Amino acid sequence: MIENLMEIQDILVRSKDALNKFKDILVPAIEQAKDDHERLYWHHIYEEEEHRFDRLEALLPKLQSQIQNSSAVSKGNGDFLRLLQDISLEKFGLHNFLEHLDLSLFHYKDTEYQETIESLRNMTAEDYQKIKYTFEALNKELDASVHFEASVPTDEKENQSELLKIQEYTTGNQNIIQQATLRKQYLTVGSLKNM
Repeated sequence: MIENLMEIQDILVRSKDALNKFKDILVPAIEQAKDDHERLYWHHIYEEEEHRFDRLEALLPKLQSQIQNSSAVSKGNGDFLRLLQDISLEKFGLHNFLEHLDLSLFHYKDTEYQETIESLRNMTAEDYQKIKYTFEALNKELDASVHFEASVPTDEKENQSELLKIQEYTTGNQNIIQQATLRKQYLTVGSLKNM
């Protein structure tokens, strides 16, 4: 169990660092927005990621404490179960961060930030898959009766319409980036006339 918690800690530390880099990239987009819609769009993403950063700041010391005090890691420990709920929320936060990075790639394509964002996106996609499996293994090991449905993204809900799901966020592949690039290349005045 401790190994799973250490893996989760590593993922969340990387994500916290990535959040800082991403927020720094978003500041000019907010400051230089063309209109209120664009400003609100980037502000909303920034604010969600800032809020997540604050949650990670509070969560990581608790996680470290549980790792150091391995005897407290049990399904009978209420503090530990609350920690699992917080980790579950951060798993969902990582999913949202992945979506925010993908959204930003539409805006930052062919700019000085594209490579950095793609690197953060690839790391986050890999970490999201890792945290899903690590968290699932931790839950199985604990056989805890705690339910975490509130942290399941739309893309992973069984009872959700397939039309509302984006497969890229469950598989961790990069098709959404490639599709955005293709769409951008094919939308021309001539192609719009044929639609």
